[in-house]
Amino acid sequence: MKTSLLKSGIMAILLLGWGAINAQNAETQQVMTLQQCIQYTLQNHPTNIIYSNDISTANQKKVEALSGYLPQVNGSVSWDDNLKRQTTVLPGAIFGSPDDVKVQFGNQYNTTAVVQADQTIYDQTLISGLSAIKPNIEAAQLKKAKNDDDIIYNTAAAYYQIISYQEQLKLLNENEKKFSDILGIQKLLYDKGVIKKVDYDRIQVTLNNIVAQKQVAQTSLELSLNQLKNAMGMALETPLVIADSAGSLQDATIPQSTQFDVTNTWDFKIISKNILLQEIVLKRAKAAYAPTLGFYARYGGQTFGNEFGPAFKNWFDYSAIGLKLNVPIFDGLRKSSQVKQNALSLSNTKQNLILLQNNLKLQNQNANIQLQSSFTTLQSNKANLTLAKDVFDNTSLQYQNGVAALSDLLNSDYSYKEAQTNYVNSLVKYLMAKIELEKNKGTLKQYINQL
Repeated sequence: MKTSLLKSGIMAILLLGWGAINAQNAETQQVMTLQQCIQYTLQNHPTNIIYSNDISTANQKKVEALSGYLPQVNGSVSWDDNLKRQTTVLPGAIFGSPDDVKVQFGNQYNTTAVVQADQTIYDQTLISGLSAIKPNIEAAQLKKAKNDDDIIYNTAAAYYQIISYQEQLKLLNENEKKFSDILGIQKLLYDKGVIKKVDYDRIQVTLNNIVAQKQVAQTSLELSLNQLKNAMGMALETPLVIADSAGSLQDATIPQSTQFDVTNTWDFKIISKNILLQEIVLKRAKAAYAPTLGFYARYGGQTFGNEFGPAFKNWFDYSAIGLKLNVPIFDGLRKSSQVKQNALSLSNTKQNLILLQNNLKLQNQNANIQLQSSFTTLQSNKANLTLAKDVFDNTSLQYQNGVAALSDLLNSDYSYKEAQTNYVNSLVKYLMAKIELEKNKGTLKQYINQL
């Protein structure tokens, strides 16, 4: 009696512990909608930091460009030990002597300290560079916006793939239940000698195939969950459950053709901004031919001596201010070559823009065709799925009543499964065609926010 009570107590404790663990796991699981997954992606994906850093870098380049017109102050200190001073020969007549006189000018030690401030007054290359500040920052912002669309697309694609596997599992579970019920009836009939063993085995084989398909679908679902976590920038060990289903996400409305504006796409905006930046680079190269004018102010001091200690005591200061004009005359055709290279790069970029426009129009037209086709296929497969289900249900009922043959049941089951597969595949293609079209139009983020 005591042993029985002890076992019961241990079992109760284990059940309570198991229940607590399950409850804790349920609490730690993140149940997320598509919008929540995308929001998480935009906040946590590693590429966000990269493109944000690029924007910060562009802002720092603004400071760098402005620094060219701010005062430049530099200081220097030098100490010389003239180990062997240079000898100069002076005519002896200067000193009233018939022989030349050899003299050494300077001292053994010489220390110089100088501070100089330079201020640019006019430099056309710096002026041209200042005009690149704003478009350079805007180009970095455009690249980040395009990256946002890319990671949103990847997240949505992985999310939809999970929904397709969930839908497959749902349908397979329904099939498993139906064939389990049929197998139970077949077992009774077989035990009574009403049907042959081969008929019972065929139902068993069908049920076994369904179980195997469930295992494959479950594995695919787990792999897709990992793919979604990776697309979101989420740790793979984080439990995640998606909240949406095929029914909640399916917006099966007739796609409406909209006017395509190629200038609204991120690729067009980015390459257009690159053209503007290359035009500025070309202007800077041409501006290198212009003279530059600057102002400087210098203050310094020197000490001299033939002994080490006293050589640092007596300082003689000096100062100067002045203007410095630099006029380029000939540089071996270096600037001419740079101008031509920049002009050719600009021409290539403009040609790439023309090619890009044509490609974007082609992609948009194909995306519209694909969306229309996937919508039609989805509606057809959805209706066919309903019809195949009715046929299977009726055939199953007739078989149970002994009216239909086993071959009729298996044929209707095959048609039903094929209709299920076609429906799931067409659903995923339709959802992907929707986001593909919005991505090509540059309106993916607005579309996702409206779901």
